[in-house]
Amino acid sequence: MLGAWLLFALVLRRLMRGRDRFALSAAIGGVALGRTLILLVPLAGRGPGRYWYDFWTEPTLRFLYITVAFAAFCWTFVVAYRVLRDAYGLRRREATGATMIQIGVPLALLGALIAAIGLERALTVWNDQMALLPWGLSRILGITTYLGIPTALPAAAAVLGLALIAGGLLPGMQKRLVAPHRGRMPGE
Repeated sequence: MLGAWLLFALVLRRLMRGRDRFALSAAIGGVALGRTLILLVPLAGRGPGRYWYDFWTEPTLRFLYITVAFAAFCWTFVVAYRVLRDAYGLRRREATGATMIQIGVPLALLGALIAAIGLERALTVWNDQMALLPWGLSRILGITTYLGIPTALPAAAAVLGLALIAGGLLPGMQKRLVAPHRGRMPGE
């Protein structure tokens, strides 16, 4: 997750080179702080042990947490888009393209990395660190089998990331293609 946040921020910084990046950094930092609070609220009551127990045994609490966490995840992109429009004066097309690129780069790179490592191996390493599933259960059944996760998911994420990058680059390419023809009438 930290890698995704860092890639997201680095891509935004690169896209905004030559401009003051305070508004962008403050906005992304605020969203990250909000996402941290969403995790800290369930942890504050009785710690991580109770959080994991409730997450796996209480479908209503799990649904509520996942819904709020996913909404905050999507909010990241809304905030980035609004900052690009309001603080940096980018037009809709440019802000949309930049937002698509900043979503696509982490998705493509991390999807390709996990595809190269192998989804089962990556999830097993993650599970060993976080203890999301009981150790024996994850080793015996395999995490992808137990949770029903398609093994092609990382490759699909990488392809989607590349498509977002390509789609994000289109407004810039259109701008370059149209720019030399401005001011001319058709047929001139």
